[in-house]
Amino acid sequence: MSAPAIPAACAHRPTHGGLVVPYVSFEHNGLPVFGGLNPGRRTRAFENRLCQICERPLDRWFYVLVRPQDVSVGYAPEPGLHPPCLMYSEKACPMLNGARATYRSDSVISRHPAGRPCDDPACSCPVTTSTPESLVRAGRKADDWDAWMLSADQYKLRRDADGAPAGIQLPSDPKRIRRVRVSPERKRALDMVAALLDLGV
Repeated sequence: MSAPAIPAACAHRPTHGGLVVPYVSFEHNGLPVFGGLNPGRRTRAFENRLCQICERPLDRWFYVLVRPQDVSVGYAPEPGLHPPCLMYSEKACPMLNGARATYRSDSVISRHPAGRPCDDPACSCPVTTSTPESLVRAGRKADDWDAWMLSADQYKLRRDADGAPAGIQLPSDPKRIRRVRVSPERKRALDMVAALLDLGV
């Protein structure tokens, strides 16, 4: 499958294998780890309202990527995206486009570089070791994903006990919800709800 066209908003970003390297991606020795988040960049994106892909400030309307478990806790754990950056991510990211059926079963660093751990004490590798969330989802079936469109006045951060940003608070009234990745099970449930609504139940 060929790499999707890079949007103009991302033309300034570095690429690897024909794909845009998201601003929040962890990098090691100049090589990106797609799917791994750089904690410092993630925090900077949250605090400065930056797009997680292109690093530019979010506009009046932006999206956050949301899984069912994010709705249950009330916040999205990744920074927001511009609409064009979301559309690109939907095509480029294997977790969003359905190319990957499961999450990776081992940590990001065990796969990079060349499957061996880093021995540089100044490297940020240790902070990218498995989190409680990544341990729970390791090797598990990929989640369903939605994209919630929010307005600038709905941008509110959820913070952890230390005051660090944990994610973007999910409002009760998103401007729009876009289905991004829908599992067969979820599709059946959505079809059933739509059928019941058509019947006036």
